[in-house]
Amino acid sequence: MDERNPLIGFIGAGALGKGLALALASQGYRVVGAHSRSAGSAQALAERISGCRAFATAQELADTVDLVFITTPDSAIRQVSAGVTWRPGQGVVHCSGAASVEILQPASDQAAVAGAFHPLQSFAGLADPMDAASRLTGVTFAVAGSGWLSKFLWDMAGQLGGRPISISDADRPLYHCAAGFASVYLPALLQAAADMLETMGFSEQQAVQSLYPLFRVTLETAAQKGVAASAAGAIVRGDVSTVHSHLEALFQRLPDLLPLYGVLAAASLPLAARHGVGPGQISAMEELIDHYTGAE
Repeated sequence: MDERNPLIGFIGAGALGKGLALALASQGYRVVGAHSRSAGSAQALAERISGCRAFATAQELADTVDLVFITTPDSAIRQVSAGVTWRPGQGVVHCSGAASVEILQPASDQAAVAGAFHPLQSFAGLADPMDAASRLTGVTFAVAGSGWLSKFLWDMAGQLGGRPISISDADRPLYHCAAGFASVYLPALLQAAADMLETMGFSEQQAVQSLYPLFRVTLETAAQKGVAASAAGAIVRGDVSTVHSHLEALFQRLPDLLPLYGVLAAASLPLAARHGVGPGQISAMEELIDHYTGAE
């Protein structure tokens, strides 16, 4: 086995598997095999990469390649690892953000070399695997690995145009939770804001199109100047009367959103303090939030 240029295969051909396989192939890595529960998905991926073929079983793929990426759903990783007979020194890598390398213990017990390679990115809403591949450029990769995989995966992240980082096993659930805030809870906030506009008569499309530039500029400012600099609005201005009008409007028209507003407003108060809002204004906003949300 050439540890500098191993034969690579993928078990799992969803959006991440296809995108990562295509991205690696575009950088000259030898991606030669794919297997999936859906034979059609594996075949579709193989047809996009020169010299790659679909395998009927995970074992057949593992017998052919030097490095296997398990890009199945997280719940299936250990089962896949346990269902294959591995060779000593063979690389086995999962792409879960929350799980440690320990989830590949069945492979490690057979003297395979285990690793993790998680891109901090969302692949939602994609139809073309090439779009998934392009989303890997410039992202952060949480990298772990023993033996030859340690340097290999670290270098791989750089070859993809990404930033490799090391996350301890104890920190991986918190790291993954942070990713969830960005990929799950940000859309939830967008949905809540869109609901407010839809109550006024906007269509969903109009609401999202109206809000998108605001979300985009907020994120761009945070990336360029820091989170505190990106914060704007009534809370960080200490505008107690406007916060009162927000809470009253929600109470009258969208009471189900009051708890969410209350939690987010309370979480924004430290940002308000960083913007120079005084203790009196912060206390007044806290009292309003508690009054409308029923907090003790």
